[in-house]
Amino acid sequence: MRAACFILLASLALGVSANLSCYQCTSNENPTCGVNDESALAAFKKVCEPLSEGSLKGTAAIGCRKISQNVEGTSSTIRECAYSGENVDGFKKTGNHGIQLYYYQCENEQSGTPCNSIGNVFSPLSILTLIAIYLLQ
Repeated sequence: MRAACFILLASLALGVSANLSCYQCTSNENPTCGVNDESALAAFKKVCEPLSEGSLKGTAAIGCRKISQNVEGTSSTIRECAYSGENVDGFKKTGNHGIQLYYYQCENEQSGTPCNSIGNVFSPLSILTLIAIYLLQ
């Protein structure tokens, strides 16, 4: 029974990560990228392709990312596919006195629905993983 539950949970997790889509844009190129309105961001929704170069070549996206940054008084937003890292909600990184970055990384709750439209992130995949671990004990 536990094996059947695990297979079901694994297939759900794979279904969520298949066809991963994220909003992909930068507000420096298009100011609409900086808003948190899903209907305004719809034009930036794209499927996350596996990386074609670099040290992570061939790696599939694991989630979506939003970076809000302020560099010497100029604010911008970057939305992209995430190929590494963990889910974070507003993790602050500070460079020198003129640079502040806030990272948001999430896993899509529904296949084809990007999760990087807003700052708050939470994924049911985390819960599914905990349930799977419990069932396999």
